[in-house]
Amino acid sequence: MTEADGPLGAPTPATETTVAAEPTQAPAPAGGRRRSGRRWLIIGGIALVFLLIIGYVLGGAAAAGGPVGRADSALHTAISHNNETVDSFNNDPFNGIDFSSNSVDVATVKAAVATDKQKVAKWQTQVSSDRTALQQVRPDLKSSLLTLPEQGTLERHRQRVEAALSALNTAQKGIDLYTKEFAFVDPFLDAMAGFEAIGKAGTANDLAGVKAQLPATGANMKKAVDLAQPPAVPAEFASALKSIQQVLNDLQALVAAVDANNAAAAQKADAALQADAAVLDKYDWKSVDAASKALFQPLIDAYNRDMKIAADN
Repeated sequence: MTEADGPLGAPTPATETTVAAEPTQAPAPAGGRRRSGRRWLIIGGIALVFLLIIGYVLGGAAAAGGPVGRADSALHTAISHNNETVDSFNNDPFNGIDFSSNSVDVATVKAAVATDKQKVAKWQTQVSSDRTALQQVRPDLKSSLLTLPEQGTLERHRQRVEAALSALNTAQKGIDLYTKEFAFVDPFLDAMAGFEAIGKAGTANDLAGVKAQLPATGANMKKAVDLAQPPAVPAEFASALKSIQQVLNDLQALVAAVDANNAAAAQKADAALQADAAVLDKYDWKSVDAASKALFQPLIDAYNRDMKIAADN
């Protein structure tokens, strides 16, 4: 071996052009997949909550729909009777009773009262029916957990129903007053019819005819006085009733004096009758109408006020 060959076994140096191997890419962490799955779970949960809320609202609306519909129907019926109620409130059994006039036709007044009684009877039927319908639906208008979304609607209808019931209670007070007035007016008009017959018999000098009318006329007059209780029958009527009773007493005295052929007693009774007539002539029959209107006007105002709420105006 020569020196030119150099030492044997010397390592060959690495060249600068040697390329290092590229590092292997690390796999994605498993936690990323878990976060993605959790995100979709949250989104799904939120969607479910929204669906539950929507279902709750729709279910509440459906649950409240029945009571609200029934309340609307009952309210509509009650409100539809409003005009007839107002007309009935304005009926006045004392209208036209002015016995200071010689032209009073008792039969005509009795016919008018009979018509008023029919109207009030129909009014009573309507009030009773409407009140029953509203009372039946009122408990269903209470809010519950299921109908909580419709609480405002239920509350508004409940207030309308309460107002309608209040109006009907006021109407019932009017009906009760009219019923008492009719109870008084019937025997009163019968007594007046008796006086009318007595007047005709007296004009014809029919003493027997006068005597025949006295018992029934006296009984009807007493019954009317007993039933003339305020406030249904205005207190202003009391003085007139006393004067009319006095007419009857003096008339009975006159008949008794004529029967006994007692001229002095007859003259005294006749003078008393003249005085009775003068008292009745001064009586203001219109004061009865005014008192009756004063009695019913507050009821009419209260009824109209409540019905306005019931109609949601």
